[in-house]
Amino acid sequence: MATEPGESAEHLFRRLLGAYLGGAVEFEIHLGDPASSAAVREVIDTFCHRARQPEIVDERRGIVRLRDVARDISPEVHDRIRGMGERVVGFHREAVGSWSTLSLVDESYWERRDDEFDRDAWEIERWALRPVSSAWAPIDVLGFWTAARCLERIADHAVLLGEVGARFAQLPDGARSASQLKQFHRQALEHLEAVLVATDSAAANDLLDVGDALLQSGRAVADRLLSSSRRSAGAPVGEVATSRALDSIARTIAYAQDIAQLVLDRPVLWEAAARRAPEGSPPPQSRSLSAV
Repeated sequence: MATEPGESAEHLFRRLLGAYLGGAVEFEIHLGDPASSAAVREVIDTFCHRARQPEIVDERRGIVRLRDVARDISPEVHDRIRGMGERVVGFHREAVGSWSTLSLVDESYWERRDDEFDRDAWEIERWALRPVSSAWAPIDVLGFWTAARCLERIADHAVLLGEVGARFAQLPDGARSASQLKQFHRQALEHLEAVLVATDSAAANDLLDVGDALLQSGRAVADRLLSSSRRSAGAPVGEVATSRALDSIARTIAYAQDIAQLVLDRPVLWEAAARRAPEGSPPPQSRSLSAV
């Protein structure tokens, strides 16, 4: 992979990530001219840190070689998704919990915390595109990939909730708005936690109903809080903060609904995957719904 003249760090990182998610095992990066080599090397270091497996194995004559040492996670992919979900829920609680305390973290704290969830999702997405994932039916692999992507997006909204919290402390009626938002957020997390342990279509159907009701309730909360914030002192700041928080909570519910839909569509996948496979053994092929 040769760096392009004038290529931004973000563009190079995306190309490396694209190759990684596409299943590349080895990477050879040409640093380019001395003026840009330091910046390129910084991107490489960031990529190795944010992805889980790539390691620098050689560096000479302006060329850096990376090698991926990923292993097959097929037997434990369901456990990884569930574990990722539990950590995402904890991340959300930390973010909203910070609204009640004096923030001592720097502005980049929440983005740095989000790196671990990107790593989790990227590993599962990469696994889904590798031949070893063929132990599962393609539609099942797509289900795992989608669940990981939904959880990664939910973690992104924890970042936004953590960042917006400081604004409520600056508003005269910020505590009242925050209290109602926290209640709505707590209901969203209870819904997500239930989705993460659902393994049958009946439970998934019930949770989809709950999610729809929560989204409807969220619209009523939005009307009430946004109307109140427009009449208060510091209205523009309050309206923006409240709107962003409401949007992140609603999107968290919507992504949880997508995971619940996966359980509804392929219940035998989640039932089979929930039964931990013996160490080193491949998971059973999923049966069709008509065979259940």
